[in-house]
Amino acid sequence: MSTIMAEKRKVVGDEKLQETDKQFLEKSNVKDMIKEALGKVIANRPEDPMKFLAEYFESYEEQCGLAQKALQVIQMTHHSRPIFDLNVHQAFKILSKHKVTKKARGVNGGIYTDLLHALCREIQPAITSQLMCKIECCHYEAVPYDVFRSNVYTCCVLQDYSKLAEKLFKTLDVNNTGRAEKVICDVVLDQLKSVLSSSSATNSIRIIDAGKKLGPEALYQAFEKVSNRGRGKGQTFQTSEQFVAEACEAFLMKVKKLR
Repeated sequence: MSTIMAEKRKVVGDEKLQETDKQFLEKSNVKDMIKEALGKVIANRPEDPMKFLAEYFESYEEQCGLAQKALQVIQMTHHSRPIFDLNVHQAFKILSKHKVTKKARGVNGGIYTDLLHALCREIQPAITSQLMCKIECCHYEAVPYDVFRSNVYTCCVLQDYSKLAEKLFKTLDVNNTGRAEKVICDVVLDQLKSVLSSSSATNSIRIIDAGKKLGPEALYQAFEKVSNRGRGKGQTFQTSEQFVAEACEAFLMKVKKLR
């Protein structure tokens, strides 16, 4: 009997271990990396697959290291400070050491996109995906400095904008329940969209300056409009995630698409 119980405990322990291993692989993104590497082997069909994989992972490690160094330089100071522009230029020089081929180095779409994703890691994935549809480059494309600089700024400003939208939602969530009346959220979002649409600015830094016009007085006037929208009758609610997503959509409308 004791032997059977011991075997059952072992099976349960093994199952937990397998679950832990699976969670580890998903968290570390190893599965996707291996899948991508094997895809490269199949697509290129090299004469020496093992050598090809060794060079691929060497390049991948170098790419991750360079992207991390560039990220650290960019995040040394806030994007509103003059020195930030010099940091962006330094980050571009760091990424320029990336090995594109055996004989060529430079900033291509792959390492550029990796950096942008790192800059947007605190933004909702759905919002990041919408942004990347406008500013990402193909893996094989060479990325010029003006494109790099503009879109690094865009990612940094969007991150700030997203955080400000979260704070704005907290002021609407008067009962601190994680939800706010949708009718109130709609009025504030309408006001925000109006401010952004009235601005002729397409530069992402000036967009957030336009958002500052949404001060207490303007918000008070917006809240006054709520009473004319039948507040309290069949009311529905909105979460912070939903509110931020809608606010960011207004921002993304101002971002120019690369293609």
